[in-house]
Amino acid sequence: MGFWQNVENECEYLGISRKELADNAHFSVNTISNGIRRNGMPAADLALRISKALNVPLEKLLDIYRTEEQITTSTNHENKKLLIKYSQIIQKLDSLNDKSKKAVMTLIEELST
Repeated sequence: MGFWQNVENECEYLGISRKELADNAHFSVNTISNGIRRNGMPAADLALRISKALNVPLEKLLDIYRTEEQITTSTNHENKKLLIKYSQIIQKLDSLNDKSKKAVMTLIEELST
């Protein structure tokens, strides 16, 4: 399935019209019809605005949405070990606000020099 068909499916699922999506993401409503007909891809900035307006990951609309298992499978053996070893730290780091993340990164950089 292509990008625009995925957009159409999300609109149907969410119960919003093409017009509502176009208004929310600031593009012409005809763009969806043309995209489906041509099976084309939008410009990157439009694709991102659409994903935000639909509140879905861009990867899902692009059909490259991968599960954690698929990501782990696709990485090399050493990266798998590191991901498993530090997964709790990554999760905790991800839950911090931006200021705290920056402070942690500064600390790590200082300790690694």
